[in-house]
Amino acid sequence: MEAPLLEVQHLSVGIQRGRDCLFGVHDISFTIKPGEILGIVGESGCGKTLTALAIPGLLPGGVSISGGTVRFENRDLAGLKQRELCEIRGNRLSMIFQEPMTSLNPLIKIGRQIAEPLELHGYTDKARIRREVLDIMEQVGLPDPERLAGEYPHRLSGGMRQRVMIALAMICKPRLLIADEPATALDATIQAQILRLMQWFNRNRGTSILFISHDLTLVNRLCDRVLVMYAGKIVEEGPVRDIFRRPAHEYTKGLIGAIPSKDRKGRPLTNIPGKVPSIEDGAKLRGCPFAPRCSRAEERCTTSFPARTDLGGGRRVFCFPPAGEGGRENGTLREGHYAGT
Repeated sequence: MEAPLLEVQHLSVGIQRGRDCLFGVHDISFTIKPGEILGIVGESGCGKTLTALAIPGLLPGGVSISGGTVRFENRDLAGLKQRELCEIRGNRLSMIFQEPMTSLNPLIKIGRQIAEPLELHGYTDKARIRREVLDIMEQVGLPDPERLAGEYPHRLSGGMRQRVMIALAMICKPRLLIADEPATALDATIQAQILRLMQWFNRNRGTSILFISHDLTLVNRLCDRVLVMYAGKIVEEGPVRDIFRRPAHEYTKGLIGAIPSKDRKGRPLTNIPGKVPSIEDGAKLRGCPFAPRCSRAEERCTTSFPARTDLGGGRRVFCFPPAGEGGRENGTLREGHYAGT
């Protein structure tokens, strides 16, 4: 069996609040295989971005990894010195951030910004750097690369700026791309173009992708597997097709039920009552953090977080079986006991 490209084990991310350390991400584990596209979904405040920033060591001040390991290409990133991390970031591992206008330097021309990762990682031949920059700009679909390389970010549309971000992230041909809400605030046509572009890099370069989004429709179109996060924890994971066809956790069911579709025409969409708990409120919860919003919550849901249950086929859920629905066979649950709504 091929070794994982990325292996996250029992990762916790702590946020310092005075003398207290609160968990924005708590004890999550997952892997990404070479050439795989893994999605992470959940509402805002569920810990998706903190997870993404923790992997390359880009957490802001006052936020740090407080437990667990992050292994990339069999190296523990959390244990590396800053110099060693810089050799990996932008080279073997790259990241696309949510807002290209705030991520790009408004005072530096586009071509110069795209060239910077090459220069930081040892390229010195200016003619070769220029060729590489124009080539990647053409690959991401930027028209007239020669002209655009001399433009400033504010001269480009939102979709073009996002393509610049992808070019900047991919110019060193990384093995893993972390994409944090790369299609946010773009219209449907541009979103589709961005997804096709990421699929192209995945299929033609073998780039693995960690795709983070609150939009389940985009995840369904792009990803092979998906993790569903809620209040800093993973509550369900598995192949995208299986999760969308037969969601197991009540939170996943609510998210999928809120997606408009032709099949639900004329029927009301699902509404999940309440909201994601703040980090402070989440610290007070002793059981499943979704219990206060769950229509099927039982007393035990409020006192302890459920252990992982293997549903088979790579599917796992962190949820207690409803009272009266046994169904445990050899330590696992029969899939049907979670599938119906």
